[in-house]
Formats: sequence, structure tokens, C-alpha cells
Amino acid sequence: MGAFEWISSIIEWFGKFFPRWIILDTTEGAVKFVRGSKPIALRAGIHWFWPITTKVTQYPTAFQADRLPTQTITTTDDVVIVVGSMISYAVDDILPLVSTTHSAMTTVNNLAMSAVHHICCRMSWEELRGEQRRGTLDTKLRNAAQKSLSKYGVAVEELVLVDMAKARVLKLMQSTSTEENA
Repeated sequence: MGAFEWISSIIEWFGKFFPRWIILDTTEGAVKFVRGSKPIALRAGIHWFWPITTKVTQYPTAFQADRLPTQTITTTDDVVIVVGSMISYAVDDILPLVSTTHSAMTTVNNLAMSAVHHICCRMSWEELRGEQRRGTLDTKLRNAAQKSLSKYGVAVEELVLVDMAKARVLKLMQSTSTEENA
């Protein structure tokens, strides 16, 4: 089959000269980059483009929830804690999210994780537990994430801690002495 790969390449190259369409449903949007710049937001529907001069990048805009990686944080009273969090959001304006970031999903997740870190590291362990019991911690986390993500057209529904516990940090000591190896 390797001998016929060049035919596939030629057909693909010629195919770039013919218009194509993309169908977006109500849960996704796209950004069309004409001639490598000039981004244009696309909503649900059928959209035509010329592959020779246009690149289209799709991203979900509907409500979605992502579990964020667990992170270790030191509180103001030097207690090391491990927190796991979840963000739920929708994309109101796809243009700034897709056209000004390298990876939309990574941007959303990293800014949400930063919000968790900034809020949690500025409190003591007891303050965190008290705010979590009262329900005010989730509001602070959501507001911090919304502040960071609003410039990218992201509407944060909630940012919550799903896990929070004290952690113990253990450091293994390894000998570098050559006498012990002999």
C-alpha cells in the first residue's frame, strides 16, 4: 500500500482548492482563521470555508464540568494540605478563548487551579474548614476563577473542592557515601 500513498497526497492537495463545509451543533462553536489571521467566531449551523486559505478550530461551548488535578498547598499556619477540585463552566464567547490561547482546555484548567491555590494558601487550616462548612469557600473560589476566565469568554458556574485533607510530606534520605556501596 506504500506505493500508492503518493496518490492520496496528491488527491488531498487538490482537495484544498474546493470549498468544504462544517456543521456545528448547539453544543459547540468554532473559530475560523482566514489566511492565518482574521479570526471569525462561528455558532451552530452550516459554515463553508476554503481549506487552502482557512483553518477552523472547534471547541465545546455548552455547559461542561472538568475534574482538576489534585494539588498540594501550604496554608498560612504551615499546614500542608491536598485539595482536589472541580470546575463547571460554559463558553459565552469562543473568539477570545480559541484565538488568544494555545490550548483552550489547558487554559481553563490551569487558571481554575491557580484560583484554588491563591484562595487556599491565604487561609489557615481552621479558616478553610470553617469556610467550607459555611459554604463561603465555594463562592470565593468561583469568584476568583471567574475573574481570571472572564477575559477569555468563559462563564464559571462553580468551582468547588471535592477533596481536602491534611497531608504528610516524607522525604527519603539517600546516602551518597561511597563507603556504604563498597
